[in-house]
Amino acid sequence: MMPRTSAEFPELRRAFTAYLHEDFSVEHGTPARALQAFLTDADPSERSRFLVEVKRLIDHLDGLALRDVRELLAGLGSRWTPSSRKEVIHLLEGVLKAQ
Repeated sequence: MMPRTSAEFPELRRAFTAYLHEDFSVEHGTPARALQAFLTDADPSERSRFLVEVKRLIDHLDGLALRDVRELLAGLGSRWTPSSRKEVIHLLEGVLKAQ
């Protein structure tokens, strides 16, 4: 299965570009803190759209090779390079649980 396009995840693209950029580790320390900063700054509508897309992305990641996961995240504007697909899913599930 090929990665989806960033057009299918517009809210994730906005969040990843603005919060998981090349300096996220300096500004936020971890990917989880970067995404939490987005959720803190987002209005309720943005937060709702983001969380819907997070759920869709988790479902989409099932069975993707790490190379494809990294390519998809980069296409969404993320400069974070996860070490595994499981790491990405853990991050995204943590975002959902925190809400």
